[in-house]
Amino acid sequence: MRNSADASVSRIRFKQGKDGAFYNAVRLRVQDHFARTGKTRFADATIWAKGAIYLFIALGAYALILFGGFGPWAMLALANVYGIAALLVAINVGHDGAHAALSRHRWINQAALYSSFMLIGADPYLWQLRHVRSHHVFPNVNGCDIDIDSNFFLRLSPNHKKRWYQRYQHLYAPFVFWLVDVHTVFIQDIQYLFKRELANMVNIRHSPAAYAGFVACKLVFLSIVFVIPALVLPIPWWEVLIGALLMSFVSSCAFVYLLIGTHFAEETAFPETDRNGLLAHDWATHAMLTSLDWSPYSRVAHALAGGSNAHAAHHLFPNVSHTHYLEITRIIAKVAAEFGVPHHVTDFPHMVRSHFRFLKAMGRASAPLPALAYTRARGLQDG
Repeated sequence: MRNSADASVSRIRFKQGKDGAFYNAVRLRVQDHFARTGKTRFADATIWAKGAIYLFIALGAYALILFGGFGPWAMLALANVYGIAALLVAINVGHDGAHAALSRHRWINQAALYSSFMLIGADPYLWQLRHVRSHHVFPNVNGCDIDIDSNFFLRLSPNHKKRWYQRYQHLYAPFVFWLVDVHTVFIQDIQYLFKRELANMVNIRHSPAAYAGFVACKLVFLSIVFVIPALVLPIPWWEVLIGALLMSFVSSCAFVYLLIGTHFAEETAFPETDRNGLLAHDWATHAMLTSLDWSPYSRVAHALAGGSNAHAAHHLFPNVSHTHYLEITRIIAKVAAEFGVPHHVTDFPHMVRSHFRFLKAMGRASAPLPALAYTRARGLQDG
């Protein structure tokens, strides 16, 4: 496996660190839950089982494309089955591996991360770097969370400059979402590999193995989605390319709609630092303010979203496998109510609607946060 990046972290800090009363209470109750049940923080058989099922579906669809003798429309449908199934492997198995939550053995976590992310073309090393060391440290903080870095198309934070055409971003955003996969694989990963500063991370240096692994990842992905089908199938290469792009568009939308509203919604806050670089509340309260759960008690949602639907649990306990998030979310809800800490919970349709209302507000408002989230954030800061 590749070595970790050598990177310094900016001096942004939480005023109360991780020592808040809310986090101490919820952490102790989660520890008690594991002690009473005899469970560990790692994945159980259900995670490996659903990962195997999704992988079997992906490989089966791929084999049918190559050797099934189907017509173009059937092959396109199978390509989308492959794309969605490969994405679900990455979300449900690779993601836990990135957080060392699958197994106590590092090589198993890394093998799951690398093998699953190569199926979807995203460089696993770079994704883990930015996800674990940037997004999870300062979610929704301008300049510190790489997932909300200002971009040309969408305004995803009230703390970003507003461009005139973003007034219509809630209308054109679905078309932007089609391109997330292509942008990640062929543009964003390249940018991240050569940048020396990414959000809160500065002075980034990668090992030679990281560059070699980057090339290997892209070659494997391109071979799977284009080279092998173009060599095997009795159709022109440009039809294979069109099919691969259409598969990418569908997979992009599936990924975006499962995750986009978990931080970018009317309910979530976007706290700012003071002049000394301090965030006013503690780390755990910040995670609660900036996260939105959707159907966190649904086993179906967990089976598909890999625990991302229980986003508060994921941010408070990222190194715990998502197989435990249903029970942990119940604990979080009780403790949050006791301490008066917001716990944003909704269902999937509302999460999607909330995201598009958020986009509309961000495109038209000059700066303010959504009213509810702003009130809650300010109340905690002032307190």
